[in-house]
Amino acid sequence: MTSSISPGARIDPSVTIGPYCVIEDSVVIGEGTRIGSHVVIRSGTVIGRNNVISSAAQIGVDPQDYHFKGEHSYCVIGENNVIRECATISRATGEDCRTTVGNNNYIMTYVHIAHNNTVGDNVVISSIAQLGGHVEVGDHANIGGHTGIHQFCRVGRHAMLGAKSYLNKDLSPYLLASGNVARVHGLNTTGLLRRSFSWAEIEEIREIMRLVYRSNHSLAECQAILRKRNSCHAHEFLQFIQTSKRGILLKGATQESAETPSRS
Repeated sequence: MTSSISPGARIDPSVTIGPYCVIEDSVVIGEGTRIGSHVVIRSGTVIGRNNVISSAAQIGVDPQDYHFKGEHSYCVIGENNVIRECATISRATGEDCRTTVGNNNYIMTYVHIAHNNTVGDNVVISSIAQLGGHVEVGDHANIGGHTGIHQFCRVGRHAMLGAKSYLNKDLSPYLLASGNVARVHGLNTTGLLRRSFSWAEIEEIREIMRLVYRSNHSLAECQAILRKRNSCHAHEFLQFIQTSKRGILLKGATQESAETPSRS
């Protein structure tokens, strides 16, 4: 019942490691982290304090990417995360590039976080969710089980993507979307209340949502209106739209017809 731990790994003495684990050279694991049995942690992985990594998780594995040629890259995981059984988190494609998972996240069974992903803080990713390469997930987002997220897509802060959804556009902050293909269905009101947003803030965000998703304004006109608003939430929506690479997900639109910033 022994594990294979490289002498080149830097592991805090307080870390507990279950049987049959493989921990490779140059791995760093911070204090208080607990690792279950049969866990594999590959070179280039840096794990912070007080994480719980359950049995058969695979951390820092080579990217499932034709462009990967064995270059030196990283998988960086923060503090206080729960990573459940059989989850896989790849390191990045590209010399010295990173896959990054923040703090206080709950990553459930069989989740796949692909190369060059950036996952924020306080994110929930439910079982069997599959995140393609270069996906970005904002703080406090909630990803439902059995979901698929196309590469280079983003999920904004406090947004929720429902179970069994397929997302191939950017899901704006604070919104609720679901379906295959995913469509916006409204505001993530329950999530915002749980995060202590006031009703005044929620109503302000609802007005922004109505402007972008329910008005007759073009996306370019919506951006002009948001630019004039003295509101941190309006500015967040505006920046999210302006920095979109794949276009934002719009209410009730098919993915082929959804308007993108570049068309405005």
